Amino acid sequence: MKVGWIGTGVMGLSMCKHLLNAQYSLAIYTRTPEKAQPLLELGAQWVSPQEMAASVDVLFLMLGFPKDVENMCLGEQGLLRHMK
Repeated sequence: MKVGWIGTGVMGLSMCKHLLNAQYSLAIYTRTPEKAQPLLELGAQWVSPQEMAASVDVLFLMLGFPKDVENMCLGEQGLLRHMK
């Protein structure tokens, strides 16, 4: 199963580590790429949100504010326009 995760802040980082430790294929995206470095070193793949939406089986969002979720999902380049 291919898992996608958008938002690798404090909580997202920890949850993604658990997925990687359980041997899931993990695609990640965060607005601050430096925050993703530990996950990339553990085997996660960095992809754009649009690429992720088109390729993963399950997609998680861990974003801070409702407006961020709305923009990520429904914006001009939103996830819903690209989901497989």
